[in-house]
Amino acid sequence: MSATIDAAAINGWIILDKPLGLTSAQGVAAVKRILREHGLPVPRIGHGGTLDPFATGLLVLVLGRATRMASLHLGGEKRYEATFSFGGATSTDDLDGERIGIPGAPPSQAAIEALLPRYRGALEQVPPSHSAKRTDGVRAYERARAGEVVELAPRPIEIKRFEVLGWDDSHAEEPLMHARLDVSSGTYIRAIARDLGRDAGSGAHLVALRRVGSGVFAVGEAHTMEQIAAAALAGELRDLLLPLDAGLDHIAATEVGENGAALLRDGIALPVGMLDSDGQQTAEGSPLRLHVHGAIAALGRRTAFGAQPERVFIEANALAGQRL
Repeated sequence: MSATIDAAAINGWIILDKPLGLTSAQGVAAVKRILREHGLPVPRIGHGGTLDPFATGLLVLVLGRATRMASLHLGGEKRYEATFSFGGATSTDDLDGERIGIPGAPPSQAAIEALLPRYRGALEQVPPSHSAKRTDGVRAYERARAGEVVELAPRPIEIKRFEVLGWDDSHAEEPLMHARLDVSSGTYIRAIARDLGRDAGSGAHLVALRRVGSGVFAVGEAHTMEQIAAAALAGELRDLLLPLDAGLDHIAATEVGENGAALLRDGIALPVGMLDSDGQQTAEGSPLRLHVHGAIAALGRRTAFGAQPERVFIEANALAGQRL
């Protein structure tokens, strides 16, 4: 039987190992369903960084007050392991699409390796026609499914790492390449497959994609749906929650106490005397994590006179000493 948990306690990050076949939104819905089925309150839940249904791996879920922190991580680097199939393109640039075009001769590993320098560094990338990008207010994939020709503008991306991990030519007509890619947020790995296949003259598409990292988070700390359900059943869901300021260790933290908490609830700047020694020694203009009893109460910035709160996570009517 699940233990009673106050809705106010479900605040933080859960790192989900998204299974094959679910959209990111369906992953969020599945976690909400788990909470409801075990009699737990359902806080606001969002996700950071969309994964296609055919992709697996790390999906960052933000729960409760952590939704106010999501933007601090959404722009972080994404890391993937991908399998490319050469010898044929598809309408969606992955294995779910229909074959299109006339495939060329399959390339050798050496030929592909020779092309990879073009795919490292700062680039312009045209998103896939089957993507969530909007044109005139309509999702691109909706237009593509309706048979329209979708033209999307190129976007700046950065490919920081593109490393071949293995080559499988056991099916000579469609060799497979296993690779690791570290890319900027917003980069489509499917589009890299599309463009690489075009440059190789063979056509290509993705047959597998797994996100292994996103910003400061790694797939090794991710939980499966089954593990989340088991934790909810045992009343141990909070054990899976990372704190609100997870991954923000690079931002100095200062304890401000109950008196500081009272000011933060009203968005009032804190005088320097309310900051601990770490906060007082932080350079003017630098960001600060403002803690009450060791838990983050607000994000702010050091000023000449103390600290100015910018994002407050204590409810305006919260009682002194309440768990944040």
